[in-house]
Amino acid sequence: MYQTVKVAETSTISPQYRRIVIQSPEMAQASQPGQFMMLKAWEGTVPFLMRPISINDADPAAGTVSFLYKVVGEGTALMAKLQKGDSLQALGPLGHGFPLAAGAKRIAVIGRGIGIAPLRLLARRAVEQGTEVYAYLSAKEEQQLFDRRELEDLGVILRTTCDAKVNVTAFFAEDLEKLTFDAAYSCGSKRLMGEMHQLHLRHDFESYVSLEEHMACGIGACKGCVCRTRGEDGGERYETVCQCGPVFPTERIV
Repeated sequence: MYQTVKVAETSTISPQYRRIVIQSPEMAQASQPGQFMMLKAWEGTVPFLMRPISINDADPAAGTVSFLYKVVGEGTALMAKLQKGDSLQALGPLGHGFPLAAGAKRIAVIGRGIGIAPLRLLARRAVEQGTEVYAYLSAKEEQQLFDRRELEDLGVILRTTCDAKVNVTAFFAEDLEKLTFDAAYSCGSKRLMGEMHQLHLRHDFESYVSLEEHMACGIGACKGCVCRTRGEDGGERYETVCQCGPVFPTERIV
């Protein structure tokens, strides 16, 4: 769906990172973990393209959707100027999100830095259905362990590190020796995805990754965000991340 929406709340996490909450009951109701929206906070055609931002959280009762993003260019710099009550254009929710089995007893979410952003809603939905959640988070500094407090409030069990010499997936590997996980999910980092996939092969849990690619249209029309994947027959193909993903089983990624 395409809407002009109002800003319900904005906050500055650090000079580079911001959070914005929009008011849209329809979008909040439709949003699923792992999906994203295309946002535009300016008039005219400069910048020309809307900006793809992953959904950080959604509250159907309040009718709100939140986004956590990094200010990296002209578009996000304009978004960072928005204040409560301002308007922006939103297209979404878009893409295929994280599949969460209704009967899952325990899952893991793995993220680094801004890659943590789409995992919050997944953790919330899992906890709401009675699934135990372990979160393995890493960052360059404590301030970039995003949503740590919110995850703790949900009852998520946290394993974190800001040590560049420590791979947070090592904590996951240790827990796998004594616990059984139904599924694991990661976002963004190809290294984390690769390490999680190797653990998936050894311990036989479902494994999913949300890919980050440059997206122009968000609906698969421009073919600008293709990735190489494997089909059920083992043959390789190209698929658009925005329309066919952004979430894929890790065994499908070439």
